[in-house]
Amino acid sequence: MKEDTQLVIQRLRKGLGAQGFSQAVNLFIRLAEVPLFLAFWGPERYGEWLMVAAIPAYLAMADGGFTGTTQREMTMRMGAGDRQGALASFQSTWVLLLILSTALFGVFALAVTLLPLSDWLKLSSMSSTALQYVILLLTAHVIVGFQCGLIYGGYSCEGRYGRGTVLATFMYLFDFAGLTIAVVLGGGPVEAAMGYLAGRLLGYLIFLFDLKNVAPWLRRGWKNATSANVATLVRPSFASMAFPLGEALNIQGMRLLIGLMLGPIAVTVFSTLRTLCRSAMKPTLIVARLIEPEMALAFGGGRHNLIQKLFTKSSQITLWSVLPACLLLWFLGEPLLGLWTRGQIKLDVSLYILLLLSSAANSLWSTALMVPYATNRHEGVAVRFLIINGALLLLAGFLMSSIGLSGAGVALLFSELAMAVWVLRAAFSLSEVPLGYWLRAVVRPPIPAFKAILRKAFFRS
Repeated sequence: MKEDTQLVIQRLRKGLGAQGFSQAVNLFIRLAEVPLFLAFWGPERYGEWLMVAAIPAYLAMADGGFTGTTQREMTMRMGAGDRQGALASFQSTWVLLLILSTALFGVFALAVTLLPLSDWLKLSSMSSTALQYVILLLTAHVIVGFQCGLIYGGYSCEGRYGRGTVLATFMYLFDFAGLTIAVVLGGGPVEAAMGYLAGRLLGYLIFLFDLKNVAPWLRRGWKNATSANVATLVRPSFASMAFPLGEALNIQGMRLLIGLMLGPIAVTVFSTLRTLCRSAMKPTLIVARLIEPEMALAFGGGRHNLIQKLFTKSSQITLWSVLPACLLLWFLGEPLLGLWTRGQIKLDVSLYILLLLSSAANSLWSTALMVPYATNRHEGVAVRFLIINGALLLLAGFLMSSIGLSGAGVALLFSELAMAVWVLRAAFSLSEVPLGYWLRAVVRPPIPAFKAILRKAFFRS
């Protein structure tokens, strides 16, 4: 048992470094994107790009949720020592994704040809033909991402999720590099989308090459694919669809709504402030993605005590990481925004406060979500996530009609608080951790954990 615990700690340490690198790169991309587009395209064209890029993002749910569910199923099977079962799950989903991707790309291509999207979006700097090319290129980008996500399952089930995360991070860098080169060289939205897709294809090829070293037994093909394997994944997969759809409603849907109600400039202001505030949530994302594969391995191996410990410790660390970050952003918000955007975006104080509070509220439930999610028992939470984010847009639309852009911030805060209630209830029930015990653990600053992280970061042996 002690040896198993040491292995878990070693994997977590490696994964922590990889997730820290991933979130640092993600933050860099989000922060660099704004001045890049503002400098070369200006606020209006950038706002239109954000609106158009939001459309293919909805295709992220078109894999039926099977990619993420298969990752977790493979990991749980390997935790139980069932390598053959993990391979069968992988190949079954690989075949399914090929069929779905081909059909969905055809349907999407037909839709953008027949529907008057340019008229609906009221774009001024992008022609109808350019709009079609951009959407199709970004759709291809999402479809390639399905295969990358499935391949990541091989790293997760082998306990090498740290290495998989590093490769995925480089893939995001390739995406951004392709996008940046196109924009800097004077390209428009079509060229930017082409560069974006080229970066994703390069990352996919690297994933394929490296997988042979990590999991040589994990082969693409259909020999072990069965309809029975697909059937076992249907319910949790369809439930998983609610998360990308809810996220799309929350992020891309909000952009579209603001653009239609208040115009592209308002989209740029809101997206810029939200990006700055969401930087405080990076510790939450690091910890959640770090513990997800360990939760799945622990569940597959029947180690219930480890699940409880991962739940309470992760909640404690994220809360005490996000709150100081939000306070720091509050005091430094205006100078940071001025430096970041070169004075092109002014600070909307009321909206900024609401977005910071939303980030703090998110820390209450994001890591707790891993208890049902990592074990594929998330159906109830997923449905509520979708409902809450659908209601978010309705509430935001109503409030923005009377109080302007701040209405979107109020709606976001309510949605985060509602999710905290439902997710924590599910996590307490599944982990059998009492509310009182969780509260006592979470309110204590995790000083030993922070010291260990600092030693790891600055005093590597």
